[in-house]
Amino acid sequence: MLSITSIPIDRDPLSSFVFRREFKENAVCMAFVKAALFSLGLAVLLSLPSEAHSEITASEGACDGASSAIDVHVHGLRSDRGYVMFVLYGDKPKDFLVKGKKIFKQRFAANQGTVEFCVILPKPGIYAATAYHDENGNGKFDKNWTGLPVEGFGMSNNPTTLLTPPSHDQAAFTLSHGPTRVDIEIKY
Repeated sequence: MLSITSIPIDRDPLSSFVFRREFKENAVCMAFVKAALFSLGLAVLLSLPSEAHSEITASEGACDGASSAIDVHVHGLRSDRGYVMFVLYGDKPKDFLVKGKKIFKQRFAANQGTVEFCVILPKPGIYAATAYHDENGNGKFDKNWTGLPVEGFGMSNNPTTLLTPPSHDQAAFTLSHGPTRVDIEIKY
């Protein structure tokens, strides 16, 4: 025969109130922990370098048929002192020539006449490039007291520069699959 045992039910209203209050406090605490972990994860993801920046590489010499590569030729170097500094910008016109907005920068040993190198990018797109001859090797683009350059410089598409720097549109080029040749003439 089956026997049914009764389980005493606590009908104390105070213990029921304490249980509900602790449950609500735990739920609020868990929501706070979830929000904090989400924020922390988002902050870590945003602090990581983007893939485009980390996948750009460069080497001296001409490109060997690499896909999405810029075959850069910097002409008109007046000496072999110092370095050729190459700076690459992406497709955003507002970022062009703005400090901290470049997507790639690398230096190459200067040679009187022409320096050639290959820049391999992760994907096709629109880019704009600048180069300058850092003759004194200080890693800076030196200017005089009026703000005019004292070192040679040039840009992709070789736009005319009189009193103002060229726009992104003037220096921009399209990189498709396969090497794209970019010639930069250095002006002193």
